[in-house]
Amino acid sequence: MSNAPSAAPRFAPPRFPFTGWPVQVTDARLGYLWHVAPNFFLNQTQIRHADANAANALHDWIDRLLAARRDEIAGAGGLVILHDWRSLEGYERDARRVFQARMRARPAGYLKTGYTIVPSTPLFRMAIEAAGLAAVLGSGGRVELGTDPEPILRRLRIAPPSAGMAFPG
Repeated sequence: MSNAPSAAPRFAPPRFPFTGWPVQVTDARLGYLWHVAPNFFLNQTQIRHADANAANALHDWIDRLLAARRDEIAGAGGLVILHDWRSLEGYERDARRVFQARMRARPAGYLKTGYTIVPSTPLFRMAIEAAGLAAVLGSGGRVELGTDPEPILRRLRIAPPSAGMAFPG
């Protein structure tokens, strides 16, 4: 894991609305990740199918941010996460198991709100909704599903991080 773009695989540039955002992290197991102060964590997958390795990668970055900015995030009422998963066509059962276990392992209150942007296919949305319910029960936070991240960025007034700003930790 590094803050520098990974050499492989070669991902396309971030998709709208993250087009033009300075890249903080490219993780070959997942895609792009950003931190915007004080408490926003954003990611945009570039993979089509999530496995346990991708789920662990995502949660490793979240844990890294929580450790580096614990006081700042707590002062803002918890982490606000926006998952842009529009590239996903599906995920393995182990990915869901890892995802939920990693969320349950954190102390209650770390998550203020989670937004998950998914393709509009009904079965995929239903599976993500079920995982979201487990997340809410385990974290105490609120989870919302959507199909477009841009209105959420506007509503929360999340602007791109400054160029050269490294991901914390």
